Amino acid sequence: MNTLDKEKLLRELKESEDRYRSVTETSIDAIITADDNDSILTWNKGAELIFGHGPEIVGSSVTTIIPERYRKPHHDGVNRFLKTGENHLLGKKLELMALRKDGTEFPIELSLSFWQSASGVYFGAIIRDITERRQIERIREDVQRMMRHDLKSPLIGITGLAKNLQKGPNLTDRQKKTAALIQELGEKTLKWIDRSRDLFQMEQGIYKLTAQPVNLIDLLKGIEKQLEPLAFKKGVAIRVAVFGQPAEKGHEILNGDEDLLEMMLANLLKNAIEASPEHAPIKISIKVDEKGDQKVHIVDIRNSATIPKEVRDTFFDAYSTSGKKGGTGLGTYNAMLIARAHQGDIRFTTSETEGTHVIVSLPHGRKCG
Repeated sequence: MNTLDKEKLLRELKESEDRYRSVTETSIDAIITADDNDSILTWNKGAELIFGHGPEIVGSSVTTIIPERYRKPHHDGVNRFLKTGENHLLGKKLELMALRKDGTEFPIELSLSFWQSASGVYFGAIIRDITERRQIERIREDVQRMMRHDLKSPLIGITGLAKNLQKGPNLTDRQKKTAALIQELGEKTLKWIDRSRDLFQMEQGIYKLTAQPVNLIDLLKGIEKQLEPLAFKKGVAIRVAVFGQPAEKGHEILNGDEDLLEMMLANLLKNAIEASPEHAPIKISIKVDEKGDQKVHIVDIRNSATIPKEVRDTFFDAYSTSGKKGGTGLGTYNAMLIARAHQGDIRFTTSETEGTHVIVSLPHGRKCG
């Protein structure tokens, strides 16, 4: 290597070091490196702010910021990695407790990495303080728990009243049917309130789906019946087609959680009815598509309206709503969570000529004859 090449290499190395230093010193996260003796080698400004230790901590043991009860498992993990190269924590995001200079513990999100050179093995850690996130989660859980309690009490009363009304001797058939529908909707709403915790777990990525065979056509027909009063009020007809043919009865079976699928499809159909112009039909089409080796059910819910431009980019985000009085903006967000919990997906298209299609893809089950 000649002198010019060496100068170029040194210049590039310095530029790389400057870039690294700029990133680490401006990061709000703690970025720490340590050697295979557990000694801290670098400690950025983010680490100073999060842990309370200044540059004097460099050279100290990493265990300075680890609660005492975790120190032995930490040492065991490092020693095991140095001996075998095995460590199930590397390359993953972990949520743990850490120790500040003042002795208080706090929750962190930790990502670990390592590299090896002629001088030894080195470890890198990116650490984020998630105290605020945990506080928000606790507040949210408390609010949801209170809401579940406060909503369930009147609903139980309404459902019980509707049940008792059906026993009255002087009711017409239509009145009995209305009371039965009120009871059915009340019971379903109670069930959905109880399932709201599942949606929270889906957000956290920790929900485990328990799947059973679900008759998709029967499910949609039941939802159509529930939403009859809303559809009647707008003069909207709901048409369900399977493979292009009108669906009276059918046996299109997929594997999923029936309550969650009902919640998702009821939300989407209700949104379609509310968005639709008066006296315009809502069309629901079901077909089975193939993606590689996998077959999926495609449920396409179409209404004649278009989605406002200002919410198209955030259509499936939480609290995204436009022009709907009393809307929470959670219907499509919850639908996305449920679709993805079923290993499916959801998307939309919207235009002045075609209206709006909300398209749900769900894993295909077996077709019963």
